[in-house]
This record gives sequence, C-alpha cells and structure tokens, in this order.
Amino acid sequence: MSTTPQEAFIAQISDYAVMDMVRTVLLGKPVLASYTIAQACLESAYGRSAANGNYFGIKGSGTVYTTVEYIFGQWITTTASFASYNSLEASVIAHSQFLMENSRYTASGVFKAGEERDYKAAANALQKAGYATDPSYASKLVAIIEKYGLDAYDKEADEMLSIITQLQNQLQVLEKTVESHTITIQNLKERATMTDVPDWAQGAVDAAVAAGLIDTPKGGSYDFYRVLTVFHRKGLF
Repeated sequence: MSTTPQEAFIAQISDYAVMDMVRTVLLGKPVLASYTIAQACLESAYGRSAANGNYFGIKGSGTVYTTVEYIFGQWITTTASFASYNSLEASVIAHSQFLMENSRYTASGVFKAGEERDYKAAANALQKAGYATDPSYASKLVAIIEKYGLDAYDKEADEMLSIITQLQNQLQVLEKTVESHTITIQNLKERATMTDVPDWAQGAVDAAVAAGLIDTPKGGSYDFYRVLTVFHRKGLF
C-alpha cells in the first residue's frame, strides 16, 4: 500500500512529537503530540514549506519571508522575520518551548486542555491565544487531527509515561531495599566487633576472665558475648 506525502511527513515528525509530549507532561505543561503534528502539517504544508527548518511558522530573529496574514477581516500579503532551526527535532522542541514560555498560552487554556488530553479544546485555545491570524485555524487543526487519527500519538505518549511511572516506582522500591540492606550490613559490622562489653554480658565476661577462659574482655562480637552469657547462665564456669 502506497504512502501519501502527507502520511510520510506525519511518520517523519511523529516520534519527535511523542517524545516532546512526554517531556512537557513531565514538566507540568503538556503539549499534545496530536496538535503539534497538525500544526506542523498546516504551517509547513506537510514539510514542503519549512524555510530554515522552521516547521511551525514561529517568528523570530532569522530570515525575512513573505507571508499571508488575516488582518482586519481580509487576507493580506506582508513580510515577517522567522526563526531558524537546524533540524525537524529542534523545531518541534522550540515549538513546545515557545508555548510554555509565553504566558498567553497558559491563560488561554492550552495546557489545561493538554492535561485533559482534549485536542479540540487545545486547538481553540491556540487560536484564542493568537497563534495564527486565520479565523479558521482551530477547525483546520481539528480536521487534520481527525483525518489522520493523530490523537493516537497522544495515547502513545501516555503509554510511554505509564512505563516511566512504573520504572520510577520500581526504582523507589530498589532504593528502599538498598537502604534496608545497608542498615542491615552496618548493624552486622557493629555486631561483628563490639568496642565495649554489653551490659547484659558483663557478668559472664567477668566470670570468664576470672576462670582464665579469656585473656581480655574487649573486642568480642555480639555472638561471642551471647554464647558466653548462655554458658555462664548454664553454670559451665
């Protein structure tokens, strides 16, 4: 079965979008893979128009290009300076950073929609925050997401997050186990050679010294003092 250019671009960007969704969820500001891919498709014409590696139409200090904006109820041709990136992955990461670092996207509810995994609400929040001047921007994003089933990539990211949570839980268990073993080993070391005679063994030690069974009462192990005490209580010396 042949792959369309649109599907090929989605396959190319999807891994980066999924990984970046995982990253942003862990940072507390979820940027859904579904609308990330849809924005790249829309802004770059499925990768065909991504000057200087900019797949999301992010403006910045870079190269000046001619663009079309919807201003005062009509489309006009203007020029603008766009940011440059050295790879598709870098552009995906920069897109998420752009959203996270501009407070208007938090205010519009982009990340709240991300927490709820609601790509429709996220698309509307992006338009509300002024990501693009196109009045149909949100509906175009939703149409792309639904046409290509891009919400499946949100689920893929959640599966990865679930694995990460499981690994974190396992790590915590291992850390507690190591801590417990460390304490046990330390206790065994302390019991192996005791600097002072325990109070409960003092009588047995004194009796053993008097009987000439031991030369010195110091430096014995816990088990040594315990056995000595048992023998003494049995009246063996």
